Amino acid sequence: MGLGQLNFEGKNKIEVAIEILKEQETTNYSPYGEGYYLAFSGGKDSVVIYDLAVKAGVKFDAHYCVSPIDPPQIYQFIKDNYPDVQWDYHAKGWWNMVVKKGLPMRQARWCCQVIKEAGGAGRIIIVGNRRAEGGSIRRYQSSYEVGRKYGKAFVRPIIDFDNNDVWEYIKLNNLPYCSLYDEGFKRLGCILCPFSREIEREMRYFPKTVKAYQRACDRIVANAILSGRERKHDFQTGKELFEWWIKRD
Repeated sequence: MGLGQLNFEGKNKIEVAIEILKEQETTNYSPYGEGYYLAFSGGKDSVVIYDLAVKAGVKFDAHYCVSPIDPPQIYQFIKDNYPDVQWDYHAKGWWNMVVKKGLPMRQARWCCQVIKEAGGAGRIIIVGNRRAEGGSIRRYQSSYEVGRKYGKAFVRPIIDFDNNDVWEYIKLNNLPYCSLYDEGFKRLGCILCPFSREIEREMRYFPKTVKAYQRACDRIVANAILSGRERKHDFQTGKELFEWWIKRD
């Protein structure tokens, strides 16, 4: 159906997205009145919401919550193409946190809270969530939501875009995007994310981060042995723990 698909009001998806941004800018939710906080990850969706915010003429400042486990290509892409994006460092001491808190798991995804969700307190945040991504995102019923913590609210202008819509928008507007997409990656984000479906590819592409996780596993097991704590699954070495973790069973 594409971006030209009209809703019952006769508006296409781009017009709807721009209307959402303009409408929510006029709310009185933010106590500070700074305009929008745009969450920029360097992925394809954030490229689209950035361009839509520019086209809508709304006031915003874009922020990249620096992830110690993002692909290095993301860092370079943002530096080269979006120099106005602010880099916010919320995850200092990341590897010590991994050793202390444990490896990020699907059932214990503390990593997102530390890396991605720390910014934007007291602000209306533009995010690139789309229902078509599946998972918990499908539950979103509205393009606007007041969050439960830290005085945040969220605006999702491309909530009804599918993957083809995103790429069509990028091509139509000649927007830059990270080169990893042309190398076969379907999604970009934290390397070895518990929800990643491209573990083998990520391990080939990002050996430095893999080695850092392996060293963290060594420390986790060594600490458990020294403390005399019972070890989950009775791992004897960091290698055993790492191999169990990447299987995602």
